[in-house]
Amino acid sequence: MGSETTLISLGNLLLDLGELEKAEKYYNRLLNELTVGDPGIPGCYIGLGAVHQNKGEYDLALMNHEKALKIQLKALPPDHPDIASTYNNMGAVHQNKGEYDLALMNHEKALKIQLKALPPDHPDIASTYRNMGLAH
Repeated sequence: MGSETTLISLGNLLLDLGELEKAEKYYNRLLNELTVGDPGIPGCYIGLGAVHQNKGEYDLALMNHEKALKIQLKALPPDHPDIASTYNNMGAVHQNKGEYDLALMNHEKALKIQLKALPPDHPDIASTYRNMGLAH
């Protein structure tokens, strides 16, 4: 396991444990160490987005998810499940902000990708339908 994977995993573990400041530290450390184009960069921004969402810093959360999405849209095929996941993350943040139309729009983008990229019984599709229901 490379140091990049280890630091992302450590950041994710700290996030899951509610150690938001420590998780943020590891994601930022990794961003400072990675070179442009490294495939780990979107994961760091997604992690930072989750940290800020959990702290109630929704604008910072969206900013980080948007950075991840911008990279993913350039680096991945247009129907990649990671892109759908990022749209769902952005939808969740918009929902936290009470921006239900924007939340629904992002969840719909996620669903469109998932229906092309995943088997019809994939749990991510069910999760996206749930997210869409919550945004109504």
